[in-house]
Amino acid sequence: MDDGAEITLGIGGTGGVYFLASPGKLIVDVEKRDRHVRRRRTDLRAILFGPDRQVLQEVTIPDDGRPPGSGAGPARRVRLSADVARKGVYGLNITVSQDRYGQEIIWGFRTNCPHYLIETSRGHKDERHMEPIVLLRPDREGDVCFLPRQGAFAVEVTGLPRSGDPLSMYDAKGELIETLKVTAEGKASHKFPAGVHRDATPWRLHLPVHQATVHIDGVTRWERDDPWADFCYWTPDPRSFFAFHAHRWLLTPYSRTVYGQPGQELEIPFHVHNNALRSKTVELALEFPAGAEWPGRVSAARVEVGARRSAEVFLNVTVPAEGSTHVCHLRATPADAPDFSTYSTLVVKRGVAPATAKLDMPIVLKPYRHENEQFGHLPDYPVYSQVYFDMENRP
Repeated sequence: MDDGAEITLGIGGTGGVYFLASPGKLIVDVEKRDRHVRRRRTDLRAILFGPDRQVLQEVTIPDDGRPPGSGAGPARRVRLSADVARKGVYGLNITVSQDRYGQEIIWGFRTNCPHYLIETSRGHKDERHMEPIVLLRPDREGDVCFLPRQGAFAVEVTGLPRSGDPLSMYDAKGELIETLKVTAEGKASHKFPAGVHRDATPWRLHLPVHQATVHIDGVTRWERDDPWADFCYWTPDPRSFFAFHAHRWLLTPYSRTVYGQPGQELEIPFHVHNNALRSKTVELALEFPAGAEWPGRVSAARVEVGARRSAEVFLNVTVPAEGSTHVCHLRATPADAPDFSTYSTLVVKRGVAPATAKLDMPIVLKPYRHENEQFGHLPDYPVYSQVYFDMENRP
């Protein structure tokens, strides 16, 4: 990857990128420009993480210090990289201080990973969930590639150059589906009927000028019956598209840390989730770091999972007599999509979990390092969305 090459993508909003990365070096360059619309300090924080949510690198591009109203500032760039030991879905998390909606910055990236999807995901608003795609490179043409809804849907684009060249919608075979004319107000829109060209995805919306705000039903705004509700996944390059929608949350938890005594047998549950609209067979395998295999097995080599359902599997391991920490990886691969594969990590430590004793204060909160990873906390009650307290008012 040419270190001096220009980053041609410039977008607003926050969120990040998912990469389907294969073994080798993963490189991601991130660029940021401050827009200076309001008086806010906008430090961009970029976190590169692995399939098991291990933080691989974290960097910050600070505010450039210029006053509001001074126009877009200079582009500044950082590089994140990681040695990928095994294939899986890696991620880049982008947040901005004092700007949870990403209105004060322009950011972009480039990568040597051939398969990636952008996720536009802003901070919460007390209104209907929408994640418009904001394009901010008026000196470039470009594309928005996406998975179209099977039913009828509308595309609405605003903020275009007034009476500019029309936009074009293509399917994955390169066939022109529709031309969207631009009005004198810089708007373009079209309603696409159900069932047309859905056998050739992703679709590609081409913009002669990559400056606009794009709304797409089923991609940036949703109805309750949308199959991919709240998933704003897209890419500027159709070649980078990969089958993430149907395989989101394929294997959880992403990581698990447990404690035990030498010789103790442990049974650790994991969940295989099928986010697709039809049943799937998912193949499972246990992997170890090179030269560090230890006793363990997965309860099933393959599981059949119904549409939008989950199945529980178990890792059965024995705590080794030697060594203090042992690691293994549970791999999940859909049988009908073998190019997609990812894993979760199990860490077994000899001894007693710190969560069973008095903790040193203050507790330092770190990205993706929650109670289990830090302290071995593993309650036997559900903790997905509620806080629980015992009779002594203890959590």
